[in-house]
Amino acid sequence: MHLFGLSPFAAASLIVATASAQTAIQAGEWETTEKTTMEGVQPMPPSSKKVCLKGDEAQLERLLFPTPDEIKQHGCKYEPGAKKAGVLAATLTCPPNDQVPGVTAKAEISYTQTSYQGVGQLEAADKSGTTVKGKSELSGKRLGDCPK
Repeated sequence: MHLFGLSPFAAASLIVATASAQTAIQAGEWETTEKTTMEGVQPMPPSSKKVCLKGDEAQLERLLFPTPDEIKQHGCKYEPGAKKAGVLAATLTCPPNDQVPGVTAKAEISYTQTSYQGVGQLEAADKSGTTVKGKSELSGKRLGDCPK
């Protein structure tokens, strides 16, 4: 499942996540990396991107998930997991529509102010009931100040 040219976990994140309790990290330029594997699908090469987070955008959720406004469009639900120091856990669900399958994604991300790493488990099911499972290894690190 590719949505907007993103990997399955990032696509799921794009349509399913928002957070009421934000997880503060250091503002600046971040590099995020994702390696996704899906059952029955050729392995995808790891993908990485650079993201500049300024001031109040400096939340771990902004690196992993879209904005709350983007979430509302898709009727999705975010459920935070058990709170543990240095760990962001969440379950994300989104119903299927004519363009994309329904998604359930579970993430557990360990983080500091300047880095994170963790795993996302993904299950996508289309309207016919066909289900595909996958896993993403997620990581990121702060590179420094945002470029001018």
